[in-house]
Amino acid sequence: MKIPIARLWHKKGKLEYFCFKQLLEYFPNIKFDFHIVLHSPEYKDKWSDKIDLLPINVTWYSTHDMLSYAKECDYIDDDLIQKIPNFVHFYHILIFHYLRRVKNFDYALSYEYDIIFNDIDLKELEDCIVNKIPFGICEPANAGCDKALYNNLCNLFQTDILQNNPHSQYGINAGFQGMNLKIFDYFLNPDSFKELLKCFNFEGIYNTDGTEKTGGERTVIDTQEQSFHSLMNHVCSTNYCLLPVEKYYFYPSYLSMDKLLQSKVIHYFGHTKPQQMIDTIELKLKQYEN
Repeated sequence: MKIPIARLWHKKGKLEYFCFKQLLEYFPNIKFDFHIVLHSPEYKDKWSDKIDLLPINVTWYSTHDMLSYAKECDYIDDDLIQKIPNFVHFYHILIFHYLRRVKNFDYALSYEYDIIFNDIDLKELEDCIVNKIPFGICEPANAGCDKALYNNLCNLFQTDILQNNPHSQYGINAGFQGMNLKIFDYFLNPDSFKELLKCFNFEGIYNTDGTEKTGGERTVIDTQEQSFHSLMNHVCSTNYCLLPVEKYYFYPSYLSMDKLLQSKVIHYFGHTKPQQMIDTIELKLKQYEN
């Protein structure tokens, strides 16, 4: 049995090599099946060559492949294709949809390039992966991190999707989670997919005068993919597992680096990555190579 992993990554470079290598080191008994969309598939350096030598099963896709897939399915038109670069995280949605519709997978891991495992004992996490249990990790400092599309999704389904939900008080991060791909069964035909598209903002982070959007509007744009995947994942999964919040959580490095480093899994989210992340990756790479 193989566990699919999918996400949009930048390129075949050093950080991406670390992602592969880290999984091999921490979960040597799990066979993974990678489906990675590359933003810059033409990029090549020594780390690209090292990736090619790893004992992994990986299928590479370009963003063009994802757009072609969506257009061939009559999900998107040429006008929307021009706007999708404004909402680059939409490619995350397309690759998971592809894995459900074309590959008929019912489970996959979402795995960002800035995730670092921080403990040798990850039994709760490994149990979820092995048993294909949908799981999430919370952001205790931001309960609203996955709520950007809450109203839109409630309108789409004509119900309060979080009513009586035991996880509604938490904000759940999408960068690393076990995904129930059956959430896409609602959106397999063109009509239902186009209804879903109405939930998203494809206008980008810049105003017509060139200034950057701020406040609530910017938050919606930045977190809408996270909101869709995190809300749908735990709302639609009867066996959903929120990993123990006292052991597994994602915390902003700019609020407390000490707090962030106490979690069993670290996510250095945000547009600017701290030097701590680079130093940790460098150290781990040296350990792996030795």
